[in-house]
Amino acid sequence: MVIPKPGNPDYSVPKAYRMISLLLILCKTIEHVALARMTVFVTNCLSPLQFACRKGYSPLDTVHLILQKVHKVSNDKLYTSALFLDVQGAFDKVLH
Repeated sequence: MVIPKPGNPDYSVPKAYRMISLLLILCKTIEHVALARMTVFVTNCLSPLQFACRKGYSPLDTVHLILQKVHKVSNDKLYTSALFLDVQGAFDKVLH
């Protein structure tokens, strides 16, 4: 689809028109439909303990779950240990 640019004296030149691509609109629509379907599929496959990259969950939910577990174990007079890893940038040097 093309739209003529205003104020051009000669519309026989291709530069006198603006190109409008409907392909971008079609691609964005397909992308949104695919994303919605994939989100439902992936959400059903994830563990209920998976909090990262999920809509409606935050890091505070993870902290809350950990604190619940610690309080439950301490009420049973047992010991708790935890290991926290920060892997940010861990895969920057890996050959892809």
